[in-house]
Amino acid sequence: MKRSIIFGSLVAALLLSAAAYATAESVTIAGTAGSATGPVAVKATVNPKLSLTIVTPDASQSVDFGGAVDPGTVIGGKTVSLSIDSNKDFSLTKSASGNVAELGLLTTLPATSAGLKGKNVPFTDAYSIDVPWTTLPAVYAASVQYTVTQH
Repeated sequence: MKRSIIFGSLVAALLLSAAAYATAESVTIAGTAGSATGPVAVKATVNPKLSLTIVTPDASQSVDFGGAVDPGTVIGGKTVSLSIDSNKDFSLTKSASGNVAELGLLTTLPATSAGLKGKNVPFTDAYSIDVPWTTLPAVYAASVQYTVTQH
């Protein structure tokens, strides 16, 4: 029994010391005239990183123009803020779908915007509606999709 414990301990010690030598390297550099210089190479692979944060003026990632509105109504003053973190240059695209025409939905951010790499790169998109007189009475909804793509 004692032999197997001692043998097991020796094997474990050999494996641990082999692992330590497999990951570390020791180099001795001889110096002359009181000094020695040696290089150390530093390596890392940096991953691409991208995030988009959208802040809306109303709850549930929405822009709410306040319930029932009359035809001919123009309402503005709703701003969506975007913040992009990217370690590569990027493009931001915007597309609207749904009842855009019926609401007379307008936004100020272009359909495509270019961005340079960085942290907290800001964009703002001001929303407004201008409900046409041709819009029939009903509940209408639209959606705006933002997409960030690294180059």
